[in-house]
Amino acid sequence: MENVEEILLDDFQIIKSVTSLCDNLEIWMTRLPASLRSIPIIHLAIPGSHNTMTYTINHDKNMGIDESPLLQFFGRCCSCIFKPIITNWFYNQQISVIEQLNGGIRYLDLRVATKSDSDSIYFIHGLYGAEITEPLQQINEWLSSHPFELLILDFQHFYSFSDDNHLQLIAKIKNIFNGKLCPFYNQFDHITLQWLSSEKYQLLIIYRNSVAKEFNELWSSGMWPTPWPNVTSSKELIQYLTKSIEIRSPNTGFISQCLLTPNSSYIMRNLCGNLHRNLSEKCRLAWFPWINSQKPGFRGINVVITDFVSDSDFLFSKTVIQRNALLVDHEEEIE
Repeated sequence: MENVEEILLDDFQIIKSVTSLCDNLEIWMTRLPASLRSIPIIHLAIPGSHNTMTYTINHDKNMGIDESPLLQFFGRCCSCIFKPIITNWFYNQQISVIEQLNGGIRYLDLRVATKSDSDSIYFIHGLYGAEITEPLQQINEWLSSHPFELLILDFQHFYSFSDDNHLQLIAKIKNIFNGKLCPFYNQFDHITLQWLSSEKYQLLIIYRNSVAKEFNELWSSGMWPTPWPNVTSSKELIQYLTKSIEIRSPNTGFISQCLLTPNSSYIMRNLCGNLHRNLSEKCRLAWFPWINSQKPGFRGINVVITDFVSDSDFLFSKTVIQRNALLVDHEEEIE
């Protein structure tokens, strides 16, 4: 890890006049220079967390309906043994959503599901997590106390969702975040941090279901592509990320997923392992130099996500945010 941090320090020295971009992760967008607050948000480098709400899952919760039949079978038949194993492999974040926001994360990856014995909606990844209301209310309270920060909430997957469930979730989103939701536009030219602040918008909701087109407050999948590498090899990951950036559209947002993903067979071969030890550390050694070789702006990186964002004092957030310095006039003063 020392080598990675030395590389980061060297990179900071190259543009040391703008290192204050990372001085306060809690309000890094607020403190951006005017030149960055006046460019489209799809040209900024924005750190995000993969499977944001997995800190709420544990092996006391029910087995999730989002996983393969094989994993569900073992979860039901050998729950006391297998559920702790599942938890180890599907636990992508160690800290709460508020701690993630305070650590600079501005994109949240959310997966939700219903239960047959409940009218509520829950976060999910391998196992069920928290009911969604309290975490969403916490996010809203955080936004109210950070009026110049922007969040992107990406509702990625819906499991066991009826039309009524979608209406229930959308109503809850609109009720909790009343007044903060940026309406959908089919282009991003004017959607800057400065414009969003002037309109008092703090939240973009990406809703990856066809129902999104019926609601002006929801952004469709097509406006925010998020290609999934789905590999366990660092070399394949970097090749995939690089190719994806090369062909990204200049007219939409873009999410780069800097993560390695275990499949069922990988987990079965490594039952005594866990995501953090087996894949996340290896992934970090790959994404760090890759991110530092990228530039935001036209056809550059935009939203970048990974697992365990708090590792090494939020090294990930700092690395992504720091790339915005490449867009700054070095003579411009940063407050």
